[in-house]
Amino acid sequence: MSRNNGINFDFSEMLNGLERKLAQEEAAAKQEMGDCMDDLLAESTNIAPLRKSTLRNSAWQETISTGNTVEGSVYYSAVEKGAAGRFNYALKVHEMGEYKNPTTENTRPKFLSEPLKKNAETYRQRIANAIGKAVKNG
Repeated sequence: MSRNNGINFDFSEMLNGLERKLAQEEAAAKQEMGDCMDDLLAESTNIAPLRKSTLRNSAWQETISTGNTVEGSVYYSAVEKGAAGRFNYALKVHEMGEYKNPTTENTRPKFLSEPLKKNAETYRQRIANAIGKAVKNG
């Protein structure tokens, strides 16, 4: 029996359109995630200790997308030498208790985690809004 007597529908154009749309939405999410990480980097750098600038100069952000995930990160990677050898200065300063005599006013420990906690919901909303805009405008 021949199938030529029925109706055929080619989904390929529709699927290609959906793939383009998903790529636009992913690009919007990645762009906004990068903007949010830039904001977090700036805010955290402003409250990170400044004694020798080592810590602030070691910071950077990275935004990647893999599969169905867009991920943003801010890093500090200051390593110094001490009596016991090399140690992660960024981690030590981030995790220590309150500074008794900060070398720079308004600097504090938890310089990365506190601004992230404070802004996490705002960042989520910004990313969701960027995706929503891509959905509407595509």
